[in-house]
Amino acid sequence: MNKAKHDSSPKLGPALGSLAAGECRSLQRALAMRKKRHEGIHATRKSCRRLRCLIRFLPAAEPVDALDRVLKELARSFSPLRDAHIAARTARLLATSHKIKLTPNVIKAFDAHSERLLDNALQDDPHWRHRRAEAHRVIAACNSLRWEDIRPSSAKKTLKRTTRKMKKTQKEATELRAAAADHRWRRRARKVRYELEHLRKARRIADMKKSRTKRYGERAKQLAAITDRLGWRQDFQVFVKTANLLPDSLDVLALRKALKTNSSNLSQSEPPPASHN
Repeated sequence: MNKAKHDSSPKLGPALGSLAAGECRSLQRALAMRKKRHEGIHATRKSCRRLRCLIRFLPAAEPVDALDRVLKELARSFSPLRDAHIAARTARLLATSHKIKLTPNVIKAFDAHSERLLDNALQDDPHWRHRRAEAHRVIAACNSLRWEDIRPSSAKKTLKRTTRKMKKTQKEATELRAAAADHRWRRRARKVRYELEHLRKARRIADMKKSRTKRYGERAKQLAAITDRLGWRQDFQVFVKTANLLPDSLDVLALRKALKTNSSNLSQSEPPPASHN
């Protein structure tokens, strides 16, 4: 009876709704950034992923599914730009770690590739006007959702369901030992981490039981370490893929040859300092 009474509390849903409103504001700010475009792109993608996790705490319904698809597409629209930037950043980190030889000309080639993609994207969508209009529609949709319908029991079920999916991909990654499987595991682990972080913050806002709130925070930190390690592997794979897209030069050809020999060891090694966000 006490459990049922506690579960009828309206506090958690509005608290999650307030977190969603905050992510909507972050999304607007990220898309409005002009001086640091790549930081804005990264922040946009993060806000989209966090919002997708937040709306999944709501009861399944067509408005939620439709909004999820819009957020997914908005984040994906920046994927080529983000990958090119990650490849250039990874190149600089590898150069400073002395794990593989990268000449200044190679670093410049990675940077030029990244900036060329960014320039082309801005020509197609100046100052992200189309994407910003899409974000306004996302915000309106988020504001219309019934956050008050979320209960602690349904939120826990959502977390358990996502955790089960993560453990399944973790098992597959361990067995397959393939980059694609690692990437799926990382995405699932990141989603669980976001859900834990959202619930921890929302429970604090709603002044709910502190012991469970603390456990959520501890689990989120553990998953952050896993996603960072897997993130380095993903960054390295993006770096290798991008190296094959660069214009041919003696230095680039030498890099490709070195990667054929050393890529496996490098991808499994510890990431250089400050390698992953």
